[in-house]
Amino acid sequence: MSTNYPHLFSPLRIGNVTLKNRIATAPMGSEPNTSGFLSEQNLAAFENRAKGGAAIVTRGETLVHAHTGSAHGNLCNLDNEGFMPSHLQLTDRIHQHNALANIEILHSGARAHPQYTNGIIYGPSAQPGVYGVDVTPMDEDIMNEIADAFAHGAYVAKFGGFDMVMVHGGHGWLLSEFLSPLYNTRTDKYGGSIENRARFPLMVIDRIRKAVGPNFPIEIRISGDEFMEGGYGIDDAIEFAKMLDGKVDLIHVSATSFRDVNSGCRMFPSAFLPHGVNVYLAEAIKKHVKTPIATVGSLSDPAEMEDIIASGKADVIYVGRQILADPEFPNKAKAGRFDEVRPCVRCNHCLSLDFVPYVDMCSGISQCVVNPEVGRDLKEGMYQPKPLPKKVLVIGGGPGGMQAALKAEEQGHEVILIEKADRLGGMLNVAVHDVSFKEDLGKYMQYLIRMVERKAIQVRLNTTATPELIQEIAPDTVVCAVGAEPIIPRIPGVDRENVVKVTQLRDPGLEFGEKVVVIGGGLVGCEEGLALAMEGKDVTVLEMQEKLAPDAPILHLKAMMLEYEKRTENLHPYTEVTVTSIEDDGVHAKDKDGKEVIYPADTVLLSVGMRSKIDEVEKLRTNDAEFITVGDCIKPGKILQAVSGGYFAGKNA
Repeated sequence: MSTNYPHLFSPLRIGNVTLKNRIATAPMGSEPNTSGFLSEQNLAAFENRAKGGAAIVTRGETLVHAHTGSAHGNLCNLDNEGFMPSHLQLTDRIHQHNALANIEILHSGARAHPQYTNGIIYGPSAQPGVYGVDVTPMDEDIMNEIADAFAHGAYVAKFGGFDMVMVHGGHGWLLSEFLSPLYNTRTDKYGGSIENRARFPLMVIDRIRKAVGPNFPIEIRISGDEFMEGGYGIDDAIEFAKMLDGKVDLIHVSATSFRDVNSGCRMFPSAFLPHGVNVYLAEAIKKHVKTPIATVGSLSDPAEMEDIIASGKADVIYVGRQILADPEFPNKAKAGRFDEVRPCVRCNHCLSLDFVPYVDMCSGISQCVVNPEVGRDLKEGMYQPKPLPKKVLVIGGGPGGMQAALKAEEQGHEVILIEKADRLGGMLNVAVHDVSFKEDLGKYMQYLIRMVERKAIQVRLNTTATPELIQEIAPDTVVCAVGAEPIIPRIPGVDRENVVKVTQLRDPGLEFGEKVVVIGGGLVGCEEGLALAMEGKDVTVLEMQEKLAPDAPILHLKAMMLEYEKRTENLHPYTEVTVTSIEDDGVHAKDKDGKEVIYPADTVLLSVGMRSKIDEVEKLRTNDAEFITVGDCIKPGKILQAVSGGYFAGKNA
């Protein structure tokens, strides 16, 4: 047993397998091709999760009845034995690292896409479908067919080397639709009471058990609460769990249903929610059953996880986004090196890439804002030859510059990092402040600074880069990460004393008046407006375009707009507004109809975008060394571009 978090790293026996610890990777995919087959890159992604030390590695969304249950086109399915080589290769990669292989099996039910189901959508009851085709109520013949398909899928998974199956009975997929009064309005023996609504899901579990035998572990994922008016709550979830007790080996408690367009903000808890926000649901269910209980939802601190296990709130903890941010999270925590874990910032960029139907199209790739190796696991995560040592000068101590320095040092180079300010962090020092939804971003900034300080990197603060200094240092490679500067719009009054640039937000002594107008409703302006409103200021956010924060990941945007809706008394967003001047009485503007409007303001915050420091970059460019630009000094972007660019600048220096 580990002396670091002894309960978290204690074993647990379920069915015929033993978990080496209580950490499991949540069901996640890895951009299989359009036919659902796994590539070498996909296999490497799952293998890296297994290498990181999790007890269970779970393959996500896998169909059991493709011709009626497919919601999108790149899903593997278990009713096609042609996928067997993928299954066997995947489980082999996971087993090589002493981890258990799990697979999430499901039917999309009323959320299936008619494009993939010959135009027929099945569900518990008749109602409008998500994609414009009405749902066909399931009769007992199709129920039996699909229950048998679940059983066959579990059998195929067992044959393919998986150590267990996770039956998806939550989130608004078919089995949870039977449980939910919002989907299930039947008046026969499959509708009405929770006992009747649970009849078909229990049929599925019984068929699976018969197919896989008494010892093969069956896990079921349920929503502990749908959090929707008319949906089921924790009481029904407890009753269903009691019916499952003894039939399954692990009950995995998540939350919400895709029927709510904002459900993803709780299903994959956003930065606006506390860590572990769903743990209480697992705890409530655990009190009523003997079956081990798993919890999930924005858990990333091993001390918190240790308390959950030690206090009996849950038996297993599923981790998704934190494993993407740092697959080595379990190993580092066990070794007492948690302060070296790259933290997830809960921006939900990873999930938003393919979050149909809420985004226009699937990207088909995997990305993580803080971990550039995600989606490149085969190329970056495997064995790489070290280059010949060089002297690398990194100019700029923001996230891109720090990541470049870290990767260059890892490659064996001599690294000098210079920063003109008196501390590292760059624009993160502006973005991070004392507001709850910035907490994770702050942890990431401190992680980068901490790792730079621990490595053999020479850091020179209060140092301005000049051609002369570059010549004196004589590097082989210069990585230029000097960032960007705020755009100052040509608006009369923009130079008034009460006008603050977004880069000045953390200046010592800066105070905001009670009425604040934010000019610019991009992601930064919207977040800063929200932060000010949370501090009690009366805030107006003005945006020229039709929509607020169009550059935000869709799940983060939805979560942020939910926060806006909570604060309508002191947070007022307006779109299609053109600012004409800033006067004594406030910000003058024209609305979309050309009507002149005055927005009273004690303080005006400018957040209309950033401009690359092209002149500064070109003054530093030298022909005596390889010169690589990174992040905002190429073009203004997000942390993703800065960190990814820094990683490859350091690697290729």
